[in-house]
Amino acid sequence: MKTKQLVFTALLLAICIVFQSLKGVSVYLTGSAVNTVLVMATLSVGASGGIFIAIATPIIAYFMGLTPIMQTIPLMIVVVMLGNLTLVILANRGRKEKLLAWLALGSILKAVVLWLLVWYAVLPLFGTALPEKMIGVVKTTFSITQFITAVIGCSIAYVIHIRVKHLYLIEPKN
Repeated sequence: MKTKQLVFTALLLAICIVFQSLKGVSVYLTGSAVNTVLVMATLSVGASGGIFIAIATPIIAYFMGLTPIMQTIPLMIVVVMLGNLTLVILANRGRKEKLLAWLALGSILKAVVLWLLVWYAVLPLFGTALPEKMIGVVKTTFSITQFITAVIGCSIAYVIHIRVKHLYLIEPKN
């Protein structure tokens, strides 16, 4: 990664951390902002920037103590990473053609990946560690809420990308 790509990725990660720290405000604000940054990093820096942020953000959220389920079941860090990576990979594919279609597919598949992993792997194996009231919230958060925030984030990133793609200082290589 070139210096400009590294600096821009670090700047986007810092923006993501600021939004993550606002978790108490609204999961829709935080999740949408994180998804926007994931897509913008991928479109402006390339897959490497998006992948780095996709992996770093759940780790940072865990250490900041922002997500109760991650504190209870640390395996959720990996689950969130996989959901983020799904979105980044499809956004990267869309850099070449049909960006809007790839972002729509990325939003759907991110939610599906999280839904499948949470409902059929994490909760059956580790669900007893959670209070009964929290299980319903977790099921909703890692399915419908993820889809909504991915759609909002991708929409914002798409609009920004269309407006500023000619201003990018960085020409993605991958």
